[in-house]
Amino acid sequence: MLLLVLLVLSIALIGYKLIENYNYFFNIIGKLWSLLLPVVYGLIIAYILNPLVKFIQRKFKTKDGIAILSSYVLLIVILVVVAIFLIPNMVNSLIDLTSNIPSYIKECQSWMNSLLNNKEIQDIITSTGIMDNINDLISKIGTISVSILEGAISYVVTISSQVVKLFIGLLISIYVLIDKDRIIRESKKLTFLVVKEKRAVKVIEAIRIYHSMVGAYIGIKAIDSTIIGFMALILLTIVKSEYAFLLAIIVGITNMIPYFGPFIGEVVGFLFNVFVSPSKGLIVFLVLLALQQFDGWYLDPKLIGDKVGVRPLLIIVAVLIGGGFFGALGMLLASPTAATIKIYYERLMIKNKEIIKNAEKV
Repeated sequence: MLLLVLLVLSIALIGYKLIENYNYFFNIIGKLWSLLLPVVYGLIIAYILNPLVKFIQRKFKTKDGIAILSSYVLLIVILVVVAIFLIPNMVNSLIDLTSNIPSYIKECQSWMNSLLNNKEIQDIITSTGIMDNINDLISKIGTISVSILEGAISYVVTISSQVVKLFIGLLISIYVLIDKDRIIRESKKLTFLVVKEKRAVKVIEAIRIYHSMVGAYIGIKAIDSTIIGFMALILLTIVKSEYAFLLAIIVGITNMIPYFGPFIGEVVGFLFNVFVSPSKGLIVFLVLLALQQFDGWYLDPKLIGDKVGVRPLLIIVAVLIGGGFFGALGMLLASPTAATIKIYYERLMIKNKEIIKNAEKV
């Protein structure tokens, strides 16, 4: 009895100390995550390249080492092409856009002044008290600008450190692909050791389903977004859009996000052009809207079809939740996650068929 009391008191004391010093333990977890981030990057890169390795093995009947080497050679070629052709264009567009920001601000100010000079609008602003908020906002612009510049400098430093970790992750991914079969085998053994055999089988099955959904959505959606990006570049060049190349890349990347992504591209396209000419801004918006409709009604269903098969409302909710918790990555994984949940929901409905029938009668 005394031993039991001592054990309970020890557990309570340890629990109290953990709660009291939670910041310390969270800092340790954060530090450990930062140290292991290159490994995480390596696993992600290996996961992305694995289908290509398998394709080369299957198509050319090559050994593992040659297939892995060929995949990395192809990856390096793509990165070199991007570095030579795409990055300089993007940098030039960004520099040009940055240099034009003061003129855009002046344009906004002139629009604002023309609105404020309208007597009816002045009466509305005065009666609703909006003018006080506008004055407060104007007074804070200087402080906000300084904060943005300071944040930009620290962000550049952060990106530099992340690039180094990404490069280390690229090296780690080679060893992950070489040992992938062993890693999978040992992971299965560990799963069976940690949880009971029945649950271990279910966990492994769930991972397989999620893996197939990720491949079905993200892999095919990447092809879809690449096509949309190229089409956007052609259409934006035809309508003589400002920063057509940079805008096409933004459209292609944001198209990966279901429902919300294309709208982001349209708004950015409008903002890039409206300061030059309101009519051009509207034309670019309509062109990108038409392209989105083509993708939503024809291209996307042709490529993805019923592979994901989730209702739009569920995907929208999943995107909102995923984006809220995990940012862009959460939004990207929203569709395969929702599809996996749908599969298990349907299994639950089939398992409880009699209960469902009774519920439908009520």
